[in-house]
Amino acid sequence: MSAPKNRVAAGEVLGAPPQWAKERRAWVAIVGSNEVVYEDHHVVVFHDPVDEAHESARVAGELRLTLLSKRDGVDSLMDLSVADEDLSAAILHGIQQAALRLGLQNEGFEVRAHVYPPLQSRPELAFKIRSGKPPNSSDAAG
Repeated sequence: MSAPKNRVAAGEVLGAPPQWAKERRAWVAIVGSNEVVYEDHHVVVFHDPVDEAHESARVAGELRLTLLSKRDGVDSLMDLSVADEDLSAAILHGIQQAALRLGLQNEGFEVRAHVYPPLQSRPELAFKIRSGKPPNSSDAAG
């Protein structure tokens, strides 16, 4: 004899699983078809082919990644607070996981946050991860 059920599945009531219209999140459109290096419920890290206007030119072998927050309402580093400790930890973990997956801990890398225009061109909290040879002072000036 089987135990009585104390839950009813949506499919039993509706005759099929429920269908909801899914709203496309902004970060999904930004990532597009670019290769994702790391993703969890809070952040996504991907190879970013888009360079900001103020960034130096890429050098051979350099990797440029972007970490985006998936959380609505946190549009820049200035929107993070001590109450966002779960997101802050997820950002740190995402950076570390992307670096480990690509072996960047062996060659070094830098992490930058672009905050507010003109440095921040996307309305999402983002961190840029760059590996390879750092630009020299003449590259940074141009």
